Amino acid sequence: MKVKICGITSAKDIKIVNDCKPDFAGFVMFFPKSKRNISPETAKSLIDTLDENVSTVAVTVSPTLEQVKIAYDSGFDYIQIHGEVGEDVLSNPYLKVIRAFNVSDLEKFDEYRMNPNIVGYVFDAHEPGSGKTFDWTMLERLPRDDKLFMLAGGLSPETVAKAVKAVKPDGVDVSSGVENSDGNGKDFEKVKSFIRNARSVDFC
Repeated sequence: MKVKICGITSAKDIKIVNDCKPDFAGFVMFFPKSKRNISPETAKSLIDTLDENVSTVAVTVSPTLEQVKIAYDSGFDYIQIHGEVGEDVLSNPYLKVIRAFNVSDLEKFDEYRMNPNIVGYVFDAHEPGSGKTFDWTMLERLPRDDKLFMLAGGLSPETVAKAVKAVKPDGVDVSSGVENSDGNGKDFEKVKSFIRNARSVDFC
């Protein structure tokens, strides 16, 4: 079970990621409406201290091709795209794409399945990053392929095992569910518990 800890903003968060060792670390970029948004300069400095075994994901909303290039230059491995996306961005030569969907745009899923630059999908609630869950049965009709199939939206250390059993995704993605009680930064115990609970599910 792959695990992505999203919304990394500080050196303290990086230390928690390095200690807990998820598969992916996500950093919000080019979206100032988010409290977790960071600059390319900050992202690069944080990535420079990240465990090399943790893959990095620039989490964006309707990025331009120039922004994809900036993310690449900052050291990212992947770009996760919410919102609208142009063909030039989808076929960009810099970063592999993780396409994000929410409950209101699942009908567009088939449009992206055949794009070789898209290596995975993230399925989120209507308001990504809100910490709200959604009806997971909506995903049952979607075909599975060799691309990464990741579940997000309202997950927490307490709910992730149930979600994994219900959806059987390739991975899970969390941000607000492992934050400190004041909403600023990640909580070590929550991150550790989330990863442990996600990876403990036995499908047999």
